[in-house]
Amino acid sequence: MFTLTVSLSTLRAARTHSADKDVRYYLCGVYLDTKAGKVVATDGHRMLVAHARGVRSAAAPVIIPNELLDAALKQFGSEHARGKSLGAVPVAVTIDGAQLTIATPTGQVTGRPIDGRFPEWRRVVPQGEPGVLDQTPAVYQWPYITDACEALTIARNVAKGKAGQHPVRVYQRGEFPAIVCDAAADVVVIVMPMRHDVPADAAVDACRMAHDDALPYSDDTAERVALEAAAAVSTAA
Repeated sequence: MFTLTVSLSTLRAARTHSADKDVRYYLCGVYLDTKAGKVVATDGHRMLVAHARGVRSAAAPVIIPNELLDAALKQFGSEHARGKSLGAVPVAVTIDGAQLTIATPTGQVTGRPIDGRFPEWRRVVPQGEPGVLDQTPAVYQWPYITDACEALTIARNVAKGKAGQHPVRVYQRGEFPAIVCDAAADVVVIVMPMRHDVPADAAVDACRMAHDDALPYSDDTAERVALEAAAAVSTAA
């Protein structure tokens, strides 16, 4: 039997990025990588990775099914709610054979972990080498970027009403996955790009348009505008 500890806020954040009703059933849960000491969740389009010292253990890695995690998270209300004083309290997760138990304020929630092999998530995370974290123009599904920013504020136990005040940086990387993180760097969200027909220089053209004067009026329109302006001046006088 092994007992791991994970921050409540980390579990909440990870749950936002696990898959729901996916045929890849092993993605429908939050992965505790006991060898790396990481909490990982992905739906195949984006992925959250969080460092969790209390997860590092001799126990075998485990996938907490969404249903079990949701049942446990529902028990954490009041002072344990997001943004509250105990919103980031350590949560005990016990692995005993084929049984998984999550301690809650009202007792415990018990179930079976997902019996499946979680993907090699490290392959998706870029190496932090010079030149990798570039700002090459890219296109992403904007809800994924929004969800990533939201997940970071949840991980920091920031109240929902103050989430907009939490600084988050988005590294866009052309045809490669985007990286979303904040200053603490112990939680990162990777977002896959989408296929698109938006050219890389679209932003340059759009900004140039904003600085350019409008196209000149036709002769008829110019005459009408001049008459309306004159009438307005006459009325004002």
